[in-house]
Amino acid sequence: MSPAFIEEAISKLISTYGADHVRRASEGGRTLARIDTVEMPPGCKPETSPMMLAFDPSQPKPLPYVQPGQLLANGKIPTSISPVMVGGESWMQFSFNIPWDEKNGIVRFVTAARQRFAQDA
Repeated sequence: MSPAFIEEAISKLISTYGADHVRRASEGGRTLARIDTVEMPPGCKPETSPMMLAFDPSQPKPLPYVQPGQLLANGKIPTSISPVMVGGESWMQFSFNIPWDEKNGIVRFVTAARQRFAQDA
């Protein structure tokens, strides 16, 4: 990811979710964007979650995280998850392969990350 793409992506997140709901920070060489609330697929508990996106120029795509405790639409705990500290907070990372192509944009990527929780496992 280029620095220009990262800037564009964060601007798009701010225009989509609102300046009051997206916080930006730096952590090492990464740029972090924390979205206060994203709606999860129907049936998920809780129904909304904050989401953190880590943009690392050395990585091929952003890394998404949600708050620990997020359940799938079927009420089960997601598989292949692990807790991590990002930006001074505890987050849940998952190994689900989210399709990525810069030309599709960051909002579509966030939607795909949320859809992971509609899965059965």
